Amino acid sequence: DINYYLPQWDDLISELKHSVIEVKFLKEFFEDNDWLIATDHIRASRGEHEGHKYPIEYYSPAGFNFTGYDIYNIPRCSKNAYDRMVRAQVYQYDVLLGGFGMGPTGKSVLLLHKPADKAIVGNIFIIRTGTNYNPFILDTFFKCKYGQAQFNRYKTGVAFNSLSNDEIRYLLVPNFPAKIENQIEVEYKKVYLYHDKAMEAKAKGDQAGHRINIETAEAILKDLIAKTEAVIRGEREDVV
Repeated sequence: DINYYLPQWDDLISELKHSVIEVKFLKEFFEDNDWLIATDHIRASRGEHEGHKYPIEYYSPAGFNFTGYDIYNIPRCSKNAYDRMVRAQVYQYDVLLGGFGMGPTGKSVLLLHKPADKAIVGNIFIIRTGTNYNPFILDTFFKCKYGQAQFNRYKTGVAFNSLSNDEIRYLLVPNFPAKIENQIEVEYKKVYLYHDKAMEAKAKGDQAGHRINIETAEAILKDLIAKTEAVIRGEREDVV
C-alpha cells in the first residue's frame, strides 16, 4: 500500500523512536495475548438483531466522541448476539479501538463509566491493559500525532480500511516515568468530568449545557495531547 511509504508518517514515527522517553512495542508490556480482543458484529443472517427494544448494550464506533463514549445513546442488540459474541464483553477501563471502516479505523475511546453486566462491542478492538499499561496513557497517546501516524501508516484497504491484530501488537508506545503517567491520568480525569456533564445535559435535552461542557472537555484534552507530544520530543518534563 503506497500509504505505508508516505514520508509524513515515517518522519513522525522516526521522531518517536528517537524520543528522550523509552519507546516499546505495545505487546512487550503483556505476558500473553489475552489483552487484545478482536470482535465481530451483529449478523442478521444468524437471526441477530439491533434496536432499542433489545436488552443488550452494543457498543459501536458510532458512539465514539473525541472525549469519550456517548453513554446516553448506546445501541442495543438481541441476546442471541450476546451469547455468540460473549468474548466481546466490555468492561470499565477498556480502551476501544476502531479497526474497521474508513471513518472509525484508528479512533479510540477509554470507557470510564461502568457498562451493563451484559454488554458487548461490534467491529471494535478491545484493549484490556489491566495493570500492565495505564489505559489513560494509551488513549491519550493513540490520539496524539505519534499514535495517529502509526494508524495512518498501517491501515490498509481501498473501500474499507482495517488494522490487523499484529499491527496493533507492534504499535510503538511510550514508557513514561511514573510521575508523567500520574499527571496524564489526573488531567485525563478532568476531561471525563466535563464529558460526563455534557452527556448528562444531552440526556436532559440541554443543548447549551452539552455544548459548553463538551467544548471544555475537548479543550482540556487537546492541551493534554499537545503537552504529551512535547514531553515525547523532550521539550517539556511534565504535562502540568
